[in-house]
Amino acid sequence: MIDAIKDILSHFFVIPLVFTLGVYFTYQLRFIQITKLPYALKCFISERDHTGKSSSFSAVAAVLGGNLGTGNIAGIAVALKTGGPGALFWMWIMALLGATLKFTGCTLGVLYRQKQADGRYVGGPMYYLEKGLNLKFFAKLFSIATVGGALTVGCWVQMHSIALPIAKTGFNPMIAGLLMSLLVGIVIFGGLKRFNKVVSIIVPIMGLGYITACLIILSIYNENIIPSLSLILQSALNPQTVVSGVVGFTILEAIRVGFDRGLFATDVGVGLAPIIHSTIESPLNVKELALKQGLISTIPPLVVMVVCMLTGLVLMVTDAWLIPNLESTNLCIEAFKAGLGRYAGLAVTATLTIFAYTTILTWSLCADRSIEYLFSKKWVRLFQIGFIAVIPLGTLFTVNLVWTLADIFMNCMLIINIIGLVGLSHLVFKKVQKAKKKIFNSHLAMQTKSDRGAFLS
Repeated sequence: MIDAIKDILSHFFVIPLVFTLGVYFTYQLRFIQITKLPYALKCFISERDHTGKSSSFSAVAAVLGGNLGTGNIAGIAVALKTGGPGALFWMWIMALLGATLKFTGCTLGVLYRQKQADGRYVGGPMYYLEKGLNLKFFAKLFSIATVGGALTVGCWVQMHSIALPIAKTGFNPMIAGLLMSLLVGIVIFGGLKRFNKVVSIIVPIMGLGYITACLIILSIYNENIIPSLSLILQSALNPQTVVSGVVGFTILEAIRVGFDRGLFATDVGVGLAPIIHSTIESPLNVKELALKQGLISTIPPLVVMVVCMLTGLVLMVTDAWLIPNLESTNLCIEAFKAGLGRYAGLAVTATLTIFAYTTILTWSLCADRSIEYLFSKKWVRLFQIGFIAVIPLGTLFTVNLVWTLADIFMNCMLIINIIGLVGLSHLVFKKVQKAKKKIFNSHLAMQTKSDRGAFLS
């Protein structure tokens, strides 16, 4: 029944919505996720804050912390096993088209955010659904789905993926779950300032370390890279493809898995990024800040897909993805062992643990904002205690159940969020049209006050 629900959501809602709206938004925004990427990078690099406050750098680090989780390692293994190499191609399509949904959502998140009594800014889909479209029911529904996503995607999937390799070492995964709960609690109870500091330090280091390891393996198996890329394209575009003469994958299955795993890895259109970018503290006018954060939000999907592609190529060039009776994290460990030696499995487990840690933190923050919206701030602490307590339960799930539940909650979040994006997208399109002539056409124009005034019109 759960599998059937997931298939219905994917085939009849997620794939057609993301594809059609992604194409439409991309056209209306004139491929802004590609043409203005250099400007977005400049904005991101120039706004790192060392005080612990919410800055563009900490926001991107938090989003990447939520994205660079098990979806980039274990999720790619799942994609190859269930959808074939063609799924990697469709993950790229999902990320590129979906980046415009992320741009629109983050712009709206800042535009409709509100300042709390303690000086904090809060925002996200629940706020622009209510304040922009007067859809309070859907705003509450999105918040509920976010809490469910935090428990499944941001909590149990992460712990389950860690538990698989830990169990093979003979160590009790439940103890690892308890240790993870302790580490998560230290940051969660430290507040937003401690969260920003932790993710701003950990995410860049772990991301660069993992990319370096993948590049080393690809250099060792360099003769297999071109055949692997060719197989990805062949599997993605040929409905009759039979992969390696072992398993047959249809193009529909490749698309479905690619979109599911792409959604899981990048959260484009899901609504997490607007919640995080809405916390930014900046002296800029809200309209200027909104467009700037929207641009910066297009960076993480591309970074995440580079990491996903490297993982997929490592699995393919080493032929690890063809090993039977291996799934999820264990498949990735075998690939890294083939490239870097027997002890590489420990490095993968350690990396995955750090990835999972930052993912849990980011989802916890978004769930906190949802609880605050649904009830009040005083309920957040109680939820945090419960969230920390259930982290170890992720070690008890089966692979199929935990990933399917996670997909369902993320699909629900995306569908509800898209209601807000479609209903308010015309506002974003108009602001971009007004601003692009005087600002987006020059990467240096933001330095002058006269150009900034274009955002205020």
